[in-house]
Amino acid sequence: MAAEAYPRAALARLVAAMADTPVVAINGARQVGKSTLARQLAQHGGQLVTLDDQAQRAAAAADPRGFVERDLAGPLIIDEVQYVPELFRAVKAAVDRDRRPGRFVLTGSTRLLSQAGFADSLVGRVEIVELWPLSQGELRGRVDRFVDRVFEGSVGSIVTDASRAEAIAAVLQGGFPEVASRVQSRRGAWFDSYLRTLTETVVRDLSGIERVAEMPRVIQLCAARSGMELNVTNLAGELTLPPRTLDGYLATLANLFVLQLIPAWSTNVSKKVIRRPKMVLSDSGLAARLVGFTEKSAAMPTVPLGPILESFVAMELRKQLSWSLSGTTLWHFRDRDGVEVDFVLERPDGSVVAIEVKASSTVTTRDTKGLRFLADRLGGRFKAGVVLSFMPEPTPLGPHLSALPLQALWAEL
Repeated sequence: MAAEAYPRAALARLVAAMADTPVVAINGARQVGKSTLARQLAQHGGQLVTLDDQAQRAAAAADPRGFVERDLAGPLIIDEVQYVPELFRAVKAAVDRDRRPGRFVLTGSTRLLSQAGFADSLVGRVEIVELWPLSQGELRGRVDRFVDRVFEGSVGSIVTDASRAEAIAAVLQGGFPEVASRVQSRRGAWFDSYLRTLTETVVRDLSGIERVAEMPRVIQLCAARSGMELNVTNLAGELTLPPRTLDGYLATLANLFVLQLIPAWSTNVSKKVIRRPKMVLSDSGLAARLVGFTEKSAAMPTVPLGPILESFVAMELRKQLSWSLSGTTLWHFRDRDGVEVDFVLERPDGSVVAIEVKASSTVTTRDTKGLRFLADRLGGRFKAGVVLSFMPEPTPLGPHLSALPLQALWAEL
């Protein structure tokens, strides 16, 4: 299926932002569908220019102000704007003269807030819409709302055709549109090409890293530790790199949306909180390819699926947060007494949902230790505790606690 055929949940937020904000930025990794969205917008009166084109890039660099000053009925859509950061000030100048909403749409494959001049030039003038690989709901033609509905208490009676095989297949495929459109035997070749292009071209062009040849090894080890807490000293030791050098590599991967860091939740429920972030690769399919997981090997009981399953859940939650209007934030929790919760969702009003992930088909009350710890200490702020696993049907585990199939993340409710 072509990328254009998948409905993007972020589109509604994008259209809303264009109705009241002069500049809208679509930010996300390479090959997640930013250019597809840009082309769709251009079909409704806008003009699309891409700075992947060397001639357009040269023209923009030579005369940034002239490049953006166009008399258009619709927005000027500049794809891969990070290649010419001088455009940020030119866009600011154009907006300051005419603050009509929806004048500019910028797309970028690196975090634009990390780009020199972006925040200084466009603060108060821009809304950033993040675009991630396709969510499981988007792959099935709908918008998934698990994050919003779990706070409402409307997921406990969910009915799905849950199966372990289907869940594993979803994890191993991930969400890149190109991968979803390929037969299974051809997906590995795409991931290999993507990684090669990313490290040999994108990283070289968009970062100051000189020893680009080391990046594939860094990404592979990050994939092997995806879903685990980040200990830079230990990771640097395995790579035989200075910790400061590794910090630079990790920052580059985060800026390119390849790597996500889930911050530790710091609250007054415990004075012994571990403050290291949890590291996840932004696509579970890419992580699975890098560590050699296949549907055959993943079905073996001795294969440790837990960390990559956590990575998958983290990114499905992260995707849904990008279109939720609730302001919910994503964290993880662990203290020095060994109490941990894989993911904590917190709303601005202080209400909390806690989520555990188990790579098994059986869940017992022993698996709810961390959930019960938070429930006891948060009182009325605690809205729900959920254990996601390979079990086939929902099971209540106590007040506000339930075990749900992994498919609950994207099931129609």
